[in-house]
Amino acid sequence: MKTRLKLASTIAAILVSLGALSRFLYWMNQPSDLWLYAGALGSLALLVLLPGVITLIWRSQLAKFKRP
Repeated sequence: MKTRLKLASTIAAILVSLGALSRFLYWMNQPSDLWLYAGALGSLALLVLLPGVITLIWRSQLAKFKRP
């Protein structure tokens, strides 16, 4: 991928994750314990998934596996 496409994909992933984080924080502000836990799990999932997605975007070789 070209650098501009990688940069645009990274910015798009960050913007989508910010929108999702906003929704998760809204869930955490609801009076139910279930919504609190759902929001907390969603927020923690973003901490794991976003760096993984950015790594996949910037990795130069996505699916090249060498056989021994």
